[in-house]
Amino acid sequence: MTPEWAETFVDDLLDWSFLSFDDLPELAELRAAMEYYDDPLQTMGYDDLVADWNRPGAHASHHAVVGREKSGRIVAYGWNHPDLSDLSLPRVWFDVGVHPAWRHQGIRHNLSLWLISRAEQWYLHVYEEGTGPLWIGSMVDEKRIGLTDSIVSAGLAPERWQFDMHRDLAGAELPELVIPPEVTIVPFEEKYSEQARAAHNEAFASRPGAHETSREDWERSLDSEGARARLSWLAIVNSPQPSHTDAPHGRVVGYAINRAYEDEVLEGWTERIGVCPWCHGKGIGRALMVTSMRGFVEAGLESAGIGVDTVMPQVAKDYFASMGFEATESLIVYGRTSSYEELLAKRTG
Repeated sequence: MTPEWAETFVDDLLDWSFLSFDDLPELAELRAAMEYYDDPLQTMGYDDLVADWNRPGAHASHHAVVGREKSGRIVAYGWNHPDLSDLSLPRVWFDVGVHPAWRHQGIRHNLSLWLISRAEQWYLHVYEEGTGPLWIGSMVDEKRIGLTDSIVSAGLAPERWQFDMHRDLAGAELPELVIPPEVTIVPFEEKYSEQARAAHNEAFASRPGAHETSREDWERSLDSEGARARLSWLAIVNSPQPSHTDAPHGRVVGYAINRAYEDEVLEGWTERIGVCPWCHGKGIGRALMVTSMRGFVEAGLESAGIGVDTVMPQVAKDYFASMGFEATESLIVYGRTSSYEELLAKRTG
């Protein structure tokens, strides 16, 4: 490592040191104060911080810093979460937090710069032949304008948008169900699970940073979703002479994996939906969504919801709005990708 690996200096406004496990209770208090003020979509308590600390490969005592005011109270922190589980996709997610009373002094910007530099150092240290380019990023509520400005000015750009969309079903008119002639929409069955997984991997293969969902991960996610056979649907090619060579008769080319929430709200939730790329533009995704909504109504559910993860937020919002869905607040993923050669030149130049 370079000598600066032991450096924790972020700015001269606060006293900076590496995060220790004993700091986690006070860090949880800082998070609570921030969340009271910011009302974020995602919250983080003490147990979450402990889980992050204990995550394999976390080494938080080398990748996170805290800033203390003169009294010794923690009022700011930055935390890198390196992930080398896939050598071809090394990633570092980072969190930045500053107490509301200490904002508007450039601390968040300086923390972002420190964390990015730290991530680059880590990458150059762990790099070996076959390692892919480094992705660095952070997820921010769209309403966090100040934090967004700090991250953007540090060199990151918006890459993905995540938001939930909902619509009422009780007494509401549903969109017309139009099933493309080349496919049949059928209830999910175990015998089609592997085909559905293949369709899922193909549907999202072109997304930046995408990696294949293994059979184990796919089955684990299905096992956690409940009532899948009753509420989930597949689009299967029914034409002996399909329009694409990769879509033979009987193949799964689209899927909607659904579950029911029956606690505070009786809502049908679409956990996963996708269509193979060569089948885009045929109305298969819409047919799966409308079929899902009809199934929710038959199951006695009062609303429908879906979590959207997209690189084209307005297109996605317009698409689901055409079926009666309304969007809630968004989380935005900001990121930057750099090659080994770029970062090495930056360090040695």
